[in-house]
Amino acid sequence: MRIKSLNPKETSYLAEVLGSEIIKTESLVVLGLVGDLGAGKTTFTKSLIKALGSKKKVTSPTFLVMRRFVLKSKRNVYHIDAYRVAAYDLVHLGAKEIFKSPNIVVIEWADKVRHILPKGTIWIKFAHSRDSNHQNERHLTFNRR
Repeated sequence: MRIKSLNPKETSYLAEVLGSEIIKTESLVVLGLVGDLGAGKTTFTKSLIKALGSKKKVTSPTFLVMRRFVLKSKRNVYHIDAYRVAAYDLVHLGAKEIFKSPNIVVIEWADKVRHILPKGTIWIKFAHSRDSNHQNERHLTFNRR
């Protein structure tokens, strides 16, 4: 499925809608976000985690690699930034255990660690508009693999 977002506010809205559906599930949900710098991955993630019910401020874990948020339901949400790490590093941080529990995991730059992600990961590709007159426009493509 491909969706056009005209601006960051629409990207946030899409994340909120997805979050309202994810929170209804009781199984593991892994979202693999891919796209160039500035394509909207962090904007999307911040809105998604807020929609899931986190009261904590969401910032990019670029230098920390991973942040954990505990929801009111006691379910964990993990926000991982794989830009500066290899799959090996995530395994040593406990990724395999995280994927065994009914957590919600959002991984930015997921293509860098693709081979350790579980089957059923929902891939979201963020792309800038090719039209220079629509600089804020993004195209989000959803796939499940």
